[in-house]
Amino acid sequence: MTKKIYATLAVSALFLASGAVAALPAIAAAPVCATIQGGTITDSAGNPIALGYDKFGYNYQAHMFNGTYDSSDRTLDGTYWGGTGDYVDDNLIMKWSDAWLSNKDCNGDGKLDRGANAGGTSQGWLTNQNEGDYDSDGNGTQDAHYTYFTKIVWVGPGGSLWGQYQTIQEVYNDPVGGFHGLLTKIGAPGFGLNDQWTTN
Repeated sequence: MTKKIYATLAVSALFLASGAVAALPAIAAAPVCATIQGGTITDSAGNPIALGYDKFGYNYQAHMFNGTYDSSDRTLDGTYWGGTGDYVDDNLIMKWSDAWLSNKDCNGDGKLDRGANAGGTSQGWLTNQNEGDYDSDGNGTQDAHYTYFTKIVWVGPGGSLWGQYQTIQEVYNDPVGGFHGLLTKIGAPGFGLNDQWTTN
């Protein structure tokens, strides 16, 4: 048995040495992707993205955000995404899949790729988990506390959220407001896509 193995290795070595390698089919090289560690990927304002958490609460390498609504738009101005100051100081944790927002730049534009995408549309999942306090009776005292969790997935054209996404689960706890636990749940379990939307 050992002689047969050595004979096979010898034939293989002779085959390779004979120049027959050129006759083998070419294997496509994997795309070279820039990484956060390389220091060439920038945020929307042109600032280099670094490893670990930045001052806003983003950790792009780990696919996480841990900050406030105010810092989620990468601008510390007392508002979020151009909206009002409501909930601006509430804690927000986001997690996302590589297909939602990658931690690499494979298309060479100097930005993090939108994962598996079509025309720049993220085709993954995102979770939001937030909590905060609010004034339930308008007397100026923050006397009520809430927690909220949601799962959002890409479902293709026709989704009820931003035209291509769907909220598949919401958990809302607010004793003063009368909310206790699961608010809504639709679609497939986990982060899977529901066949009624797409099979991709």
